Amino acid sequence: MSTPNPLLVAAAPAIGAQIAALATLLTNLGPDPTKLPVTLSGAIDIFIGTVKLQLPVLVNAEWGVVISEGQAKLAALAKQLATAVTPSAG
Repeated sequence: MSTPNPLLVAAAPAIGAQIAALATLLTNLGPDPTKLPVTLSGAIDIFIGTVKLQLPVLVNAEWGVVISEGQAKLAALAKQLATAVTPSAG
């Protein structure tokens, strides 16, 4: 089994919230197409507001993964350097 992409894992909650926002948009439009001129503006406002609220969540989650991955790679590089300059016993 392959390891999931950490960026996708970090983004999953925000993506899920945006999928739910789309479902809510459709619900808010209502079943009666003759009422669409009345319901569309409010439904779109709610959708856009929900998406805007998810942007900081997404950015913070993604940035956390970037920092974590960067720190792990730098730690591995420092370990390689330490190993390369340590005299071998022999």
